[in-house]
Amino acid sequence: MLRVVNAAGQSMFRHVLSGLVNNQKNGASLLRVSACYPQMQRHMSAQHNFPRHPVPPLTQTLAKFVRSVQPLLSPSELSTTKSLVKDFEEGDGQKLQQILENRARNMESWLADWWLNAAYLAYRLPVVVHSNPALVFPRRHFQTEEEFLKYAADLTYAALNYKSDIDNDKIPIDKMGKQPLDMTQYKRIYGTCRIPAPECDKMHFTDPSRPVHHIVVARNNNFFKFCVYDSNGEIISPAKLLVGLKTVLNASEKPGEAVGILTSEHRDTWARVHSDLVKDARNRRSVEAIQTSLFLLCLDGPTSNIRAPNIATMDALKMIHGGGSKENSGNRWFDKTIEIVVGEEGEVGITVEHSPAEAVPIAMLMNYCLDFLEKMPKSKRGEDTAAFPKPEKLQFNISSDIKNAIEVAQQNLDKLVEYTDFLCCTYSGYGKNLIKEFKVSPDSYIQMALQLAYYRLHNEPAAHYESAGTRLFHLGRTEAIRSCSVESVHFAKTMLDSKSSNEDKKQALVAAVKSHKDYATQAALGQGVDRHLLGLKLAAIENGMQLHPLYRDPSIVRSTHFKITSSQVAGKGNSVMCYGPVVPDGYAACYNPLPNTLNFGLAAFKSGRGTDVKAFHDALMASFDDMEKVMAIGHQTRAKL
Repeated sequence: MLRVVNAAGQSMFRHVLSGLVNNQKNGASLLRVSACYPQMQRHMSAQHNFPRHPVPPLTQTLAKFVRSVQPLLSPSELSTTKSLVKDFEEGDGQKLQQILENRARNMESWLADWWLNAAYLAYRLPVVVHSNPALVFPRRHFQTEEEFLKYAADLTYAALNYKSDIDNDKIPIDKMGKQPLDMTQYKRIYGTCRIPAPECDKMHFTDPSRPVHHIVVARNNNFFKFCVYDSNGEIISPAKLLVGLKTVLNASEKPGEAVGILTSEHRDTWARVHSDLVKDARNRRSVEAIQTSLFLLCLDGPTSNIRAPNIATMDALKMIHGGGSKENSGNRWFDKTIEIVVGEEGEVGITVEHSPAEAVPIAMLMNYCLDFLEKMPKSKRGEDTAAFPKPEKLQFNISSDIKNAIEVAQQNLDKLVEYTDFLCCTYSGYGKNLIKEFKVSPDSYIQMALQLAYYRLHNEPAAHYESAGTRLFHLGRTEAIRSCSVESVHFAKTMLDSKSSNEDKKQALVAAVKSHKDYATQAALGQGVDRHLLGLKLAAIENGMQLHPLYRDPSIVRSTHFKITSSQVAGKGNSVMCYGPVVPDGYAACYNPLPNTLNFGLAAFKSGRGTDVKAFHDALMASFDDMEKVMAIGHQTRAKL
């Protein structure tokens, strides 16, 4: 059973609601390319019996919005916001609501194509750190190069088997309670790649009528096309995969030109360089082989310059950005939906380009692979000497202009690596089992700990995004849970007030948790605030209407400046997902609640604006300690209590 809150936390929502698409020109550009998403839908398996994404009542959304922004506004600002909301509701809002409802009646999803473009493809900052999340597997311990390559071969074999199960509809249908969830995203993760283009990128999706038979293996900045199916369409054996990976290793002793690092650039820069790169026929063939591959397998070498406070963070940095230009960042193609990374030092994970899917299919891929490897028959690991096509090294002709672009990309990525702080950590005091004994939602409880940590550190509330999956609906993606609420702020203030009694603190915590859980449930049912406001705005742009002043009001600007971006991504064992903040003065917090511990991937920018990932970690750990003491009153659950 999946939780209501189950999707990855990367949201580019602020830039489409109050930031980068504030003018008609950019908005019109975004809308012109929206047809790419419906075209892709025709290549997906048929979906049955899922309702269309609803358009919430306008009055309901605006009332929720006003209440959600109350903690972030002064009394005079709130009064102005209420006046603007009333004017919007009685005027433009009614017209836009009708347009949106008509769109919903005539499309499979009124939101899906808008969301793909607005949240991802039109986002121009580098996908590295800013958009791509990374899933970190439990660390391995390779004693020899042979063990390293065997594990990579077996993991590749497992990932290919997962694709077969998806293609043949053998994977269990995800459910929320007893309700089935739309599985479209699972069909999008293999063979998919983001393609840079000016203003708004494009997506390559595999055509089922032309199945793809190859992956691409990256080693020492070199790329190899590796056919992983035999003439009968069967996956080649792990032994053959191992032989192929040995071939790659032997052919990669000399570093290649770091073409892959271009994918870490600003999207408009990369679009321009990409256009020049593929003018050469050899380059175009190599790039297309990468873009059309089922996935990338990145075989990373040892590192020497990455500094991290612990092994888990070290592994996360390798997954998020590769460590920089002097490490393994050139051994990537960050536009690929799936990049499986296996490093000689034991780091294993998946780097994800976020456009086509949320975290759930990727987390399920990880869980499947780990289970598959545990149960893999020994006979599958035996010798297999039958002939098969050897991996083909992809060749590039690097002009002086492209070489200069690579050097600039290396410098820019190194600055981004230096600018970003990540910290993977575990709260070991307790886990979701104890939280359940408190009779509260573990996810809502963790969300309130994040709220308390921020208030403890900065003495003010933070606009706080948590993603809720909306896969109860056809082509559903996410809705924003606004975790900062009147109740969460009252809870934080009460917890930090030395004059408050323990009973007052407990009541405030329980009320805050309930408020969050209620909003999370509404968001999963398509009754949140943010996607509706986005739809109304894009409807205005599409119809040439002037945007209402509400969209420039501090209520929207401040409440979508998400100083905490968060999500729950449950994974098997000691794993965690991580990603970067979405604003310069914000934090990212992804978590995996385990029975007796809580794993976190935290991040902040060294922006000079007061964020400090280590201080946030300390505040978060203290918050969990304090919350347990409050909830344990009259509740004897453990021997130490």
